[in-house]
Amino acid sequence: MEENQYLEAELGLAKAPSLYFIFDFKEKSVYLKAKGTIFREWEIRRIRFWGNPVPVKSFLLIKKSALFPPKRKSIKPGKSEEKDNFELEVLELKDMPSSYTLSIEGDIVVYVRPKTKSFVSLLRNIGHSLRWYTFPPLKTLWFSLKKKRSYTAIDILLADEKDAKALYWAFLDGLKGIIYRPRSN
Repeated sequence: MEENQYLEAELGLAKAPSLYFIFDFKEKSVYLKAKGTIFREWEIRRIRFWGNPVPVKSFLLIKKSALFPPKRKSIKPGKSEEKDNFELEVLELKDMPSSYTLSIEGDIVVYVRPKTKSFVSLLRNIGHSLRWYTFPPLKTLWFSLKKKRSYTAIDILLADEKDAKALYWAFLDGLKGIIYRPRSN
């Protein structure tokens, strides 16, 4: 039944001529698609869940947030002066954050970070673990007592820093998508 709901939800998104995302936790992948065609796939190395299961339906990405969000140079067409000349990088991946949060409608939060092997990343992972075991339980309590709603947190670890930066770049605010986690998984 869940598989049918997943396929129907994707069919609904594929009918529109726009991009959409799929978090497929059965296949341990994140997809960026349009009209059913996969444009990009990211492998998920590890997944953790907190809170209620997410229904199989279309969701809206409300916002991306990072400790150090990227700063983009603006390009103004028209006259160019010497001081305005700069190199334009097509994908701007080097400026994208590698650890960030995706806020999805329905009080769903997805924490994204890369798998790395340095001392700084070890410290970052310790901080992330402290945050993971502190904030989701407190937010769950807050949402259930004050807001009378459920809260869901998902923590994913991607293969490397380049993948995490590319996913941040590709996911635009307002993008629609599906979170698929079969109960049997």
